[in-house]
Amino acid sequence: MKTFFTADQHFGHSNILKYCNRPFKDVEEMNATLIQNWNSVVSDNDEVFVLGDFALCKPPEMAAIFKQLNGARKILIRGNHDRSIRQMLEVGFHEVHSKLEWKGWTLQHHPPEDTNRKTLCGHVHQNWVRKGWTVNVGVDVWNFKPVASENLLTAVQS
Repeated sequence: MKTFFTADQHFGHSNILKYCNRPFKDVEEMNATLIQNWNSVVSDNDEVFVLGDFALCKPPEMAAIFKQLNGARKILIRGNHDRSIRQMLEVGFHEVHSKLEWKGWTLQHHPPEDTNRKTLCGHVHQNWVRKGWTVNVGVDVWNFKPVASENLLTAVQS
């Protein structure tokens, strides 16, 4: 079993295409590519931490997308666009947290003020990959794929 981290998919969010200059013709192409890319690296036995902003669509659409994604355990760290804990559990996430510790790393959606703390985050989209010990695991800087835990420290300092 491998562990992966990702953030800011924004499944179903058409405005993210222009906000982040994503290279997709429409939200359907973006959703399909994100699903395909996820499944190209994550197996059915793997664990995936999603550090927020999974989707901006109705819960039934979210659940349909979620069911297409590989992974034995999918854990959500809620972002500013995610729904309630109950709704995200109903979508299919195994656990939902606002913040979590994992092997000496703090997992949260927003980047911390102190970049000397080992932190994985999302929220900043394409703005930067790494600042000090803070690594952005968002899809916009990892070729629209989840990143394996062993590749975190290869993140280039911004």
